[in-house]
Amino acid sequence: MTHMLRTTAGSHERFLVIEVFGRYAGFTTMIPALAGAADRCLIPEHPFDMDKLTKLMMEDRDRNPSNYAVVLVSEGATMKEQKEMSFEGEEKDMFGHKKLGGIGDKVSAELKERSARFNNGRPVGIVNQRLSYMVRCGEPDAFDSIVPMAFGNIALDLINAGQSGQLVSLRKGLYDHGPLEIIMGNKKLVNVKKYYDKDKLRPRFGSFDKRPLFIMTTEIVND
Repeated sequence: MTHMLRTTAGSHERFLVIEVFGRYAGFTTMIPALAGAADRCLIPEHPFDMDKLTKLMMEDRDRNPSNYAVVLVSEGATMKEQKEMSFEGEEKDMFGHKKLGGIGDKVSAELKERSARFNNGRPVGIVNQRLSYMVRCGEPDAFDSIVPMAFGNIALDLINAGQSGQLVSLRKGLYDHGPLEIIMGNKKLVNVKKYYDKDKLRPRFGSFDKRPLFIMTTEIVND
């Protein structure tokens, strides 16, 4: 989905700011950024400095032959000076959570204003997009089709075996299942120290040898 928006950003030589799902965890920005969908990514686990982001984005834009740069923003990400996440309103869902949304708008406005300092007094234009449900209505690839089919088969096998209260999952690249407490007992957050470069605002990774497919989703980090 991100790649589809690059043409517009490049043709107008702008910053592309994309807000995606991610209330407490930044996997939805980290994994696409690792795959090359963005130059930088902002995650809920690490409040970011707006001046640092602006400087990095200007450097990315200057290095790009098409003069644009891309940042992915988790909906739960916050600037250092923010006291709380950005909400659309006061309405709450069935779990008591207020609906998130708006951090992408704030980042866009700040980027445009601060970019003038690095661009001879001229602000850089913005393409601002909140993907939201556009992500869920995208065309499935082979992975999207095979995994739910396999999950359904495993779930049926568990029912036939008389087992309940189980979570079907992919664990270290293998189909697996375990008690629901796996997700109810802990928040699964990005291990910032291990996988996120706070200075460069992008994923950090070492060797891929003998690592699972999604290397940073295999560990649980408690608050």
